[in-house]
Amino acid sequence: MKTNIDKINSFWIWFQSVADDLLKHPTNENLISLLNARITELGVSAWEIGPWENNDYFLVISPGLDINQLPLTQQIIDLAPICNGWHFLAFKPVKDWKGIWDMKNEWDKTIRVNSTNWEYILYLFDDGTFDIDIKIDGVDGNENTRYAAVHFALAGYLGEEVVMQLILNVKIVDSFKGKATSLKHIKKHIESII
Repeated sequence: MKTNIDKINSFWIWFQSVADDLLKHPTNENLISLLNARITELGVSAWEIGPWENNDYFLVISPGLDINQLPLTQQIIDLAPICNGWHFLAFKPVKDWKGIWDMKNEWDKTIRVNSTNWEYILYLFDDGTFDIDIKIDGVDGNENTRYAAVHFALAGYLGEEVVMQLILNVKIVDSFKGKATSLKHIKKHIESII
C-alpha cells in the first residue's frame, strides 16, 4: 500500500499546527478525532499517543502487527519533522503497565481485559524466532476478540517491533503439557534466550 509523499508531508504540516495544543491537551476528544481522521486518510488504522520523558509525548504510527503495512508506516515516520515535545515512533513501545486495559469486543462493547494470570510456553526455532502457546481467561468475546487481546498484550509486554520480528505463530490453548510461565515475564524470558 503506497501513499503519496505529498499527502504524508501535508499530514506532518497539519500535525505541526496542532502539536502544541496536543501537548497541552493530549486527551482532547476533538483533537484526537481530527488526528485519527488525518492518520486514517494516510491508509493507517493503528496509532497511539502517550507520555514520554520530561513531559514530552510520543506519537506512534504503527503497522498494527501487519507486516504489509510496515513500509507505509515506516515511510510516514521517516518523513516526520522535528517537533518540540514530540517523539515519533514506527512501532508501539513496551508499555509500563499492569497488563490490564479496556478494549472493544466484536459487539462494540467495552470490555476489561486482565492478562495478569495469563501463561505461555515458547517454542524456539533455529533462526531465533518463536511460536507461542498462550492460556488466557476473562476475555468476553469471540475468537477474533481473544486473539486481538493476546496480540495487544504481547505488544504491550514486548513492544510491537519485537512481536513482529520474533513471534511467528500464536495459539490460544486451554491447557499445557509442559511448565508454563506467567506472561508478565515474557520480555525477560526472551531476552535471556536471544
